[in-house]
Order: sequence, then C-alpha cells, then structure tokens
Amino acid sequence: MFSGKTQNHRMIFLILYITYICVGIIGILPGPTLPLLASNTGITIEVAGWIFTTSAIGFMVGVLIAGIASQRFGPKYVMMTGVVIMSCTGIVTALTREFSLLLGAQFMQGVGFGFLDVTISMIVALTFGKALSETLNNLHSAYGVGALVAPLLLSLSLQLTHQALLAYLSGAIVGLAGIFFLIPQSIPTADKGPSITPQRKMERQNSQIGLSSVFRQPLLWFLAIQIALYVGAEVSFGNWIVTAVSMSAAISLALAAPCATLLWAGLTIGRLVGAQILKRGIVGEHTLLYISVIGGSLCGLLVAIFSGNIAISFSASALVGFFFGPIFPGIMAIAARSFVKVLGTVSGVMLISAGGTAMIIPLLMGILIPHIGIHWVMAIPALVCLSVIIPLSFALRQQRQSLQMLDEVHTVESDLPLPIMK
Repeated sequence: MFSGKTQNHRMIFLILYITYICVGIIGILPGPTLPLLASNTGITIEVAGWIFTTSAIGFMVGVLIAGIASQRFGPKYVMMTGVVIMSCTGIVTALTREFSLLLGAQFMQGVGFGFLDVTISMIVALTFGKALSETLNNLHSAYGVGALVAPLLLSLSLQLTHQALLAYLSGAIVGLAGIFFLIPQSIPTADKGPSITPQRKMERQNSQIGLSSVFRQPLLWFLAIQIALYVGAEVSFGNWIVTAVSMSAAISLALAAPCATLLWAGLTIGRLVGAQILKRGIVGEHTLLYISVIGGSLCGLLVAIFSGNIAISFSASALVGFFFGPIFPGIMAIAARSFVKVLGTVSGVMLISAGGTAMIIPLLMGILIPHIGIHWVMAIPALVCLSVIIPLSFALRQQRQSLQMLDEVHTVESDLPLPIMK
C-alpha cells in the first residue's frame, strides 16, 4: 500500500509526463508540416520559416511572464494556462489561411511553451527534491515520446483527411486530459530535502538567496550560458538534420526524415538511461554531464563529416540524441536545487537565454549554407555543444569554492573555545 503522499507524487509525475507528451506533439508538428502551412497561407517555405523565430520570441516572453505569475498565483494554474494556450494555438495553426494569423498563433504557442517549461520545473523541484535529476531525466523523456508520436499522427491525419488538423487536435486532447487530472491535485509549497551533506549544505545556502541578490550570483549566469548553448545546439541540429542529409545524400526529404525520428528516439532513450544511471549511482551527476556533452559533440561532428552517408548519418543522429538526452535535465536539476526560493526567476533567466540561442543559431545556419556548405554548417551544433564544457567547468569550480568556504566556516566554529561556566 502506498501512502497518500506517495500516491499524490505518482499522480503528479503522471500528469507532468502527459503534459510533456502534449508539448512534444504540438511543438514538433510545425517543422514537418511547414510545406503544408506555407501552401495553406500562400507563401514560400523560406518565408514560412519565420514562424520558428516568432515562436522562439514568444517562448522568451512566456518564460518571463511565467516566472512572475508563478510566484503570485502558483505554478499549477500557470501550467494549466500554458496547456490551454498550446492546445488552442495548435488548432489555429492547422486551420488558418492567413500568414499573419499563423505568425500570431506561433507566437502564442511559444508563450504557452514558456509557461509550461518554467512551471513544470518548479513543480518537479517542489515535489521530487530527493530525486531531482532522476525525475527530470524520466520526465523529459516524455517530450521525446511526443516528438516520436507526432510524425505518426501526422501521417495518419494526411492519409485520412489530407490535412494536419487531426494531428494537432490529438496533441490538444492529450494536454486537456492532463489538465483534467491536475485540477484536484495539491502541489507542495516546500521541499524538506534529503539528509544534510556538504553538497546539500551549499545548495541550501544558495536556496536562501533573495530575489534582490540572485542576479549577482555567478552560478546563475554559468548555468544560463550552459542551457543556452545546449538548447541552441539541440534545436539547430534537430531543425537542419533532415535537410542536411537530403542535400548531402541527394535523397528526398521523405527518405531523410527517419534521421529526425532516430534523433528523438535517441533523446528519449538517453534520458531514461540517464535516470537509471543516476538512480543506481553508476556515475555522478557532474560526470554524466561531461560524458553527455563530449559524446554528443563527437557524434555531431560525425554527422557533419559523413552526412552524405545514409547509414552513418542515421546511426550517428541516434547517438547524438542519446548523448544529448541527460544534458538539459541535468543542468535544470542543478539550478532547481541551488535556487529553490527564487526558482521562477532563475528558470526565467535560463530559459530566456535558451530561447535566444534557439532563435539565432538555426537562422545563422540557414544564412551560412550558401557560403560555406552544408557540411561545415552542420558542424556548428556540435561545436556549440562542446563549448558547454567551459561554463560547466566554471560552475563546478564555483560550487567547490562555496563548499570550501562552508567547511572553513564550520571548522572555525568548531574550534572556538567553549565558555567557562563558574
């Protein structure tokens, strides 16, 4: 028999998992449906590509609003709002025949995505503090599940109706189901955390940092740079891998599309495996991050060099996803434990920086293709991912220095003579 608290935690995890599947479905669909959206609105594919930039801007706006709103109203209701926004804008995206309305829908979809990214991280930190990294790895695998299901739903929708509406509608139904189950749930307001260790002491000290001083913390900016570089690498690789293989191997987009499927499959498996590695204590959280960054970068370079070889590019894309998997949840777990009291603000800063690189790097790659070629362009995500090591190393050094300062303080306190009682 499970206690009421355990059952509540299991239900919350299930709801968040369902929500991330919704995000994966609706968030991925604009990519494979881009030619159809361009045809519906009477524009070229090049112009239609601006919906990704618009969505990224909306994401940054949504993250900023969510950080403030979550502190005032609580993450539960902001998350429900985000699901409603994503569901509605997905349906509008599939139905609209006006490009201006399509841009508006994608902007609002980005806002909804920003709401969900911030609030889900907050809810996980408040509910699963004792197994934060493991939980985030398991949870973020749901996004990969949604991304894998989306092309299948799209194929079925096109076969039945020759339109993408059913695919977007399926994602909306999944999200609204999550809201239905979330309404009666209570979200914890504080996390007592596990037993005290030196690492936990340092994190607890950081968690007491007030809103007025959080922006002066070097650790925050090191984490923001890490997440920005990683998201830029993941989004740019995912957006261009199918086109790169199609151009290099001289095959149709339909034949190159499995590259994206393998990427998301690898991402999902990587996060599930990462969760088990952390749960069993095979390697530590920081070691797993280093392995993932280096492995993802090397496999990305392999794709860039051999993108014309279908076998190598397909298998290397799966490995890129596998190594990419644990990076995002690992960085977010460090941030969630280190800044509990101001998690909404910290998540906002990190995800806004991520939205910036997600908007700039794919656009830059598209501009550079005619000048340096697709092979050199596909090396950009790998090099950007590899550069994550620099802020990661600085962040770990900052944590070690904080631990040393805490140890020195405790040593001084223990060496003070006891007062003499007369």
